[in-house]
Amino acid sequence: MYRSKKMRLPIVFLILMVLGGCQEEQESNERLPIMGDLVLGDYAVGYKTIFTYDGTRNGVPYSDWDGNLTNNHKPELGRQYQINVWYPAERGSGDQINYSHYVYLRGRQTNFEVSEEQNAFARQTFIEQTQGLGNITIGVLGSTKEDFTSEHLDQLLELEVYGRLNATPVKGKFPVVIYPNGGSPAFQSITCEYLASHGYVVAAFTPKGRFSSGMEISTIGLEVAVDDFEFVLGKVSEQPNVDMDKVAIVANAISSSVGAAAISRNNKLKALISLEGGLPSAFEQGLLNESVFYLPENITAPILIVYSSHPAIDPKYTFQLKYADRYYAQFPNMSEFVMLNYGMFDAFVPNILGEHKGNTQKGFEEAHQLMLRFLNQKIKHETEEFFDGIFLNAQTEIDSTFVLEGIPAPPSIALLKDRFMKDGFDAIESIYEELKENGNLQPYSMSFYKDYRSWLAWQKDEDYTCRQRLYQLAYDSYPESARINYYLAYYSMQVGQNATAIRHYKNALSFVENDPDLTPSEKENLINYSKRDLKEIN
Repeated sequence: MYRSKKMRLPIVFLILMVLGGCQEEQESNERLPIMGDLVLGDYAVGYKTIFTYDGTRNGVPYSDWDGNLTNNHKPELGRQYQINVWYPAERGSGDQINYSHYVYLRGRQTNFEVSEEQNAFARQTFIEQTQGLGNITIGVLGSTKEDFTSEHLDQLLELEVYGRLNATPVKGKFPVVIYPNGGSPAFQSITCEYLASHGYVVAAFTPKGRFSSGMEISTIGLEVAVDDFEFVLGKVSEQPNVDMDKVAIVANAISSSVGAAAISRNNKLKALISLEGGLPSAFEQGLLNESVFYLPENITAPILIVYSSHPAIDPKYTFQLKYADRYYAQFPNMSEFVMLNYGMFDAFVPNILGEHKGNTQKGFEEAHQLMLRFLNQKIKHETEEFFDGIFLNAQTEIDSTFVLEGIPAPPSIALLKDRFMKDGFDAIESIYEELKENGNLQPYSMSFYKDYRSWLAWQKDEDYTCRQRLYQLAYDSYPESARINYYLAYYSMQVGQNATAIRHYKNALSFVENDPDLTPSEKENLINYSKRDLKEIN
């Protein structure tokens, strides 16, 4: 089902009604310039860093964004993980820190030791990466930007942050948010502190590549990053204050595709926020679609997609994720990196990433109020409608919203195997028809038919009747697939339905050249086998 709410001003969101209802709470909170006008939650925030290794893999050297390696590591210790954790904490406990604490951790991604040399390395890295992100933003917005300098960085380093180092955790268990980002923790600390103040344990880390700290922009790179994600998730699960039945992902840039890839492999993950991520782009969908794990039926968790105007971004690239409820909010006057800390830093270093048409601090704050409402509804199971209500302040940075509701997903292949063993193939057909009646016009995926026929072939369908019925269902969903027509023809021939076989062999031959699911060698084989079988029938 498709629901669209296109609005200019005022926009429909109940989330910002909390601005009025929580104003007194905001006044009672400790007001820190770095947090802007974000309405903090009921909790103080503790912070700690977990330095750990995966001893089953070698460590990797540090790589800058240009690919230059810094061999400041000991590979024999294992793959390095710096896991930054924010959590609800007892008020008055822990030590006050400044933003410099987060920045200097950038120098300890591959070598955990503390030194002046590491701090200088972190400073230079932060400056270079900020300049790099600014140049990317200029290319998109056509704006202008002054170079980010060491003096600018000094302004930011002195800012007091809300998290308190090694504060005493509040007793109890809290939902978990994992936030992968290449600049962890310096790029997303405000987001993490904000969510932790509202009762979440938030863990941030930097995904790495196979051979260096730099994540590889490829399908393999995404899968390696998911391996890192799973390792971090395992370490977070060891903490006494986490509820591992309530886990969500927040991600920016290409890390949003890491989040989608992780959800496609692990249904323990209950929600995804693509915060100005590349998930709704043709390029990153292309990377994801090359993964054997990234199938629409594997992604049923709700997704919030926050996006700006960008030539590569279009919501349509996520429309195939039809089993997930998808919520879209456009911030047309922003850019992807102002949804990181830079959106707030514009108040201290104007145009830090270039000139924007909108108010970057306001856009950052509105996006975070939206994120919080989404997490509260999907993870904490609060019952309010998501896109409803009226903005109290009509000058919003959000342009439009819409929702795509998910359709019923098919059971897993394991459950479909179990149903066959208990009730025969009639059960598989019944499930197919029930899903169609409920709006799923292609209940089983193309890959399902391949895997299920291979399973049936092992002593479960000696007379080919079940596989022929399986491909009748497949043809009903994918009538123009050369592969589907070929197998329906082959199994029809095996059960003596030669007229049906001839018709579908001819279909296969007519569709084969334009079938995008076939490789050149598969096309050649399909043509040769179809012609051979047609001769045999005739």
